[in-house]
Amino acid sequence: MSSLFLNFRKTAKRLKSHTVVRNAFLMYVVQFSGYIFPLIALPYLAHKLSTEMFGWVAFAQTFNWYFITLTDYGFNLTATRAIAIAQDDRTAISRTYSAVLTAKVLLTILGLVIMLAVVVAAPRLRPYLALFTVSFLSVIGNLLFPMWLFQGMQKMEHVAIRDFLAKIISLVTLFLFVHGDQDYLIAAGTQSGGQLLAGIVGLLTVRPKLGVRFQIPLWSEVREQFIAGWPAFLSLSVSGYAVVTNTVIIGLRAPVSEIAYYNAAQRLIAAMRSMVSPLSTAIYPHASQKAVRSEADVVEFVRKYALIFLAPFLVVGILLIVASPWALPRFLGEKFHDSVPVLQIMALTPALLVLIQVYSTYYMLACGYDKEWMRIMLTTVVVNFAVLLPLMFVIRGSLTLAITGLVSETSAAFLYWRFYRGRAMRLREATALT
Repeated sequence: MSSLFLNFRKTAKRLKSHTVVRNAFLMYVVQFSGYIFPLIALPYLAHKLSTEMFGWVAFAQTFNWYFITLTDYGFNLTATRAIAIAQDDRTAISRTYSAVLTAKVLLTILGLVIMLAVVVAAPRLRPYLALFTVSFLSVIGNLLFPMWLFQGMQKMEHVAIRDFLAKIISLVTLFLFVHGDQDYLIAAGTQSGGQLLAGIVGLLTVRPKLGVRFQIPLWSEVREQFIAGWPAFLSLSVSGYAVVTNTVIIGLRAPVSEIAYYNAAQRLIAAMRSMVSPLSTAIYPHASQKAVRSEADVVEFVRKYALIFLAPFLVVGILLIVASPWALPRFLGEKFHDSVPVLQIMALTPALLVLIQVYSTYYMLACGYDKEWMRIMLTTVVVNFAVLLPLMFVIRGSLTLAITGLVSETSAAFLYWRFYRGRAMRLREATALT
């Protein structure tokens, strides 16, 4: 018995010291503050705001994801990979950091101009200009928080706790100052302001903790980052914009309460999906380093761990389908009863996201199959609109959004798995021949 205990302690100590395990845990802390705290705020907002005003706040936040995707520009993948490969070369890392941050500033300014122009030009949106502007603070927070730098250097411990505390402040502010529809701007501001505060804290951590300095880059260096990030941006923006556009289309066509029903369910699903991201952000640099040595090593890694990563999300998804008719009205109130079937339809999408990350990010991107990855991404966008456009005329908006998301992610998971399986078989055949 004592030997079993000693073995357990040794295993636990080894896992604790492993870079991937440690970074995954710290990313869970960051993601907890980014998704679980809004999840805690969800029932409070659901009870304090009407479904209409809840819907408008959700619509403004969703609309600004256009610009978060724009400022990300695929740097979370391309810059992370470049920094992970450089690793111990602080000069090269500082150049990459400076060029990427400058590029993101330019993209944020462009996004702000576009956002203001669209909202002012649209009669239905114009009365809520202040709401859309306050929600844009989340875009600025995304600009300032150099997650890609910390991921690439595998130094998440320097930001996790600070980010966690910033989000606590945001949550407390929400509870203190939001009491009804008249406080809808504060409701939006506490959420986007939390992201802004976290971004400021993260940026101030870079120099003292990582030894990475900002230096005004040459335009050629900024241009190089734009070129490197373009394939990832094209794929991610097309996919990300498709999801946001789904909501925008339904929001402009259907009652805004349909956005409220969908967003209430989507926030619960987002909390589950957030548990996938720490694995991805911690494992992707590790897989990239493996890929430099051998593609076969990455194939074996994926084969070994895919089902282990999937299992807990599959179990939780099934439990959510069974429990939601009873639990959701008690959590959000009876006025959100129409969110129940939406939540049930979306319950398995976190499990699908695990498969997508495993086969696309851990394998395809780590091994440099950027173009093939992009083709599959574009295919899923076609599937998305092929499902959305006819459905929106026959069923209510929130169900249309949920079904479209489920079908799109199912097709993406299948296509990424099929590519991985084909490459794995060819590698095995090549090994057998030699």
